[in-house]
Amino acid sequence: MTTWKAPGEAWLSQFETHILKIEQLWNLEPIKPIDNLSFHFVGASKRKSDGLEVVVKTGCDIESLDRERQWLRHFNGVAAQVIESDKTLGATLMERLVPGATLKQSKSLTDDEQTIIIANVIKELNSRTVTSGAFKHIADLAKDLDVLKGAVDDRMIDKARRIIAELTLDRSQDRLLHGDLHHDNILQHKYSWKVIDPHGYVGDPTFEMAVMMYNPLDAYPVNRPLRKTLERRMAILNEQINFDLQRMRAWTFAAAMISTAWDYADTKKLFGIPFLVAQELRS
Repeated sequence: MTTWKAPGEAWLSQFETHILKIEQLWNLEPIKPIDNLSFHFVGASKRKSDGLEVVVKTGCDIESLDRERQWLRHFNGVAAQVIESDKTLGATLMERLVPGATLKQSKSLTDDEQTIIIANVIKELNSRTVTSGAFKHIADLAKDLDVLKGAVDDRMIDKARRIIAELTLDRSQDRLLHGDLHHDNILQHKYSWKVIDPHGYVGDPTFEMAVMMYNPLDAYPVNRPLRKTLERRMAILNEQINFDLQRMRAWTFAAAMISTAWDYADTKKLFGIPFLVAQELRS
């Protein structure tokens, strides 16, 4: 409850009743939680009328869940399909991806092959223009760095702010971005890959590659240094999408600093891959 605090505790107190309302609304079998839950509740079920396998996502932050629903509908085809939604309940009913293994879980694929898959997903996402909706611009994330004042070298914070300001000055090529695109948010569905759990931002298309450089924290090859992995992934993205290497490097640093700020706001500690990545790219 470090994220939602009192509203989260209030939501949990009526959780069983809330889930029952969703089951009744969409005529579902009992919803069973999916492993590795984080900020929201995600559960699997079947629709009683036709046996369709579905996933339900719900939580106390109704506005962010509604933005996610808007984003998923805009990217129908490359994202998990939204079947129904109810903003009052803060709930979304989606297709269940089968087999549903994440890109991180695909151990038969090398890191290079996984990076190529991510590049192809980014190309599909970037092919669509900005849509209307209450999506935050990535420039607004600069203020999240304030929490690091006094905990991190001011030069790193200033560099991240400068990068965000410079790379969001020209917004003529802005796209609607996933904003949290990484190996755990890309799932196998039959013979293709689909994305889940968007943050939903508007901004520079190159930003889309930044998160997969430091998240998930356990998706790094163990047989080479961190810097080599970062360089190799950027080289592949440059080849596959023609993203500029310097721009990728800059966005990766800034995004890693933002992630570090979010972690620090919750824990008051500096740890993990995001801060290590930022340190690797600080010069």
